[in-house]
Amino acid sequence: MRDAPAVLAHLTGTVVHGAGRGRGLGFPTANIAPDPGSPVPPPAVYSGWVVRHPTGALHRATISVGSNPTFCDTAEIHTEVYCHDTSDDLYDERVGLWFVARIRATVKFASPDDLVRAARQDVLRSEEFLASERGRRVLAHALNAFADTADTATA
Repeated sequence: MRDAPAVLAHLTGTVVHGAGRGRGLGFPTANIAPDPGSPVPPPAVYSGWVVRHPTGALHRATISVGSNPTFCDTAEIHTEVYCHDTSDDLYDERVGLWFVARIRATVKFASPDDLVRAARQDVLRSEEFLASERGRRVLAHALNAFADTADTATA
């Protein structure tokens, strides 16, 4: 039996301004505008890695793909990233998102406080996935892909 592919999904895009709700809830997010043709996985909360293209800096992340149902009733899908280990301003940066595992479905919470409680649990689960063998394989894949891209850009 073959191993499952290391990378659940991968997308690239640019960090754009969002509604700013995450910061107010204690979970500032980088809102990603995916590049045209970059595949966005189905709505859910995921564990993953963020590679910042300008520098190659890598961050552990919890990624939400969905319509923000707790706050609005829109069909528009947003990709939002909470970096566990930096509060840097990423606006206008190009990034790559490397999805490791699906944590849970996107749901509408009864209150913002319920959402914050769930987000805390999501981050803990995300850390477990990132520390797993699969998380380390995705990390290696992301670093190799970035190195290949950087080599091509300088050639």
